[in-house]
Amino acid sequence: MFLLIDIGNTRTKWMLRDKDRIYKHDSFLTEDIDQDHFEFDVAIKKILISNVAGFEKEAILKIKLKKFSCPVEFIKPQKKYKYLLNGYKEPTKLGADRWLSALSVSHHIKKSGVIVSLGTAVTIDYVSFDQKNNQYTFEGGVILPGLHLTKNALANNTANLKSFEGVVQMPPINTANAIESGFVVSVLGNIKSLFDIACSESEDVAIILSGGDAELIDQHMYKSLKKYVSIKKDLVLEGLFIFASH
Repeated sequence: MFLLIDIGNTRTKWMLRDKDRIYKHDSFLTEDIDQDHFEFDVAIKKILISNVAGFEKEAILKIKLKKFSCPVEFIKPQKKYKYLLNGYKEPTKLGADRWLSALSVSHHIKKSGVIVSLGTAVTIDYVSFDQKNNQYTFEGGVILPGLHLTKNALANNTANLKSFEGVVQMPPINTANAIESGFVVSVLGNIKSLFDIACSESEDVAIILSGGDAELIDQHMYKSLKKYVSIKKDLVLEGLFIFASH
């Protein structure tokens, strides 16, 4: 049995599973990581963790997990893992969540991909596929503030752009809609840019959306790109499971 944990900036997701099935799957606020979230009486073979929320959260979790008396591994990006190359200038500086998402996508599709993770931050990454050599490469990507972070930044650093709920509207005719639409249009434009780069090097490209705002972006995706899009909610946990089962 494996315990897989994805510590994000806002939420932490976890999954209890073996090689055949998922037994439990839940999440909690990362700020509550010091509470008792892992209460089950089963033998854990190994615990694998992705953490982008800093050393303090990692240290707290290590203490909470000691009761399982099993190996605990915090996954760190590396230059190469199996069929996936890391093209980052300093491979170890790549976020563990981006690396694991790329590993998950490269494990499940035989084509190049644009991976879009929509959480506290938005990452849009390009993974190429060399069919001849069955080799994937994390080529790089962009990072943007997520929707909630965008609204908070504007609300906290301007006099009149308060954080109200808006909808996507083109052209927007009120401030809340202008902020919501600005975020969505920015994300879509960056997806298109990375997709165009991928298409210049490959004939077959997928767009994979993940994270809390995946449905929002999918809803407003350019019609020309819609057929390439799929939503995969737990790419990081899937990437951790690949490490666990090999």
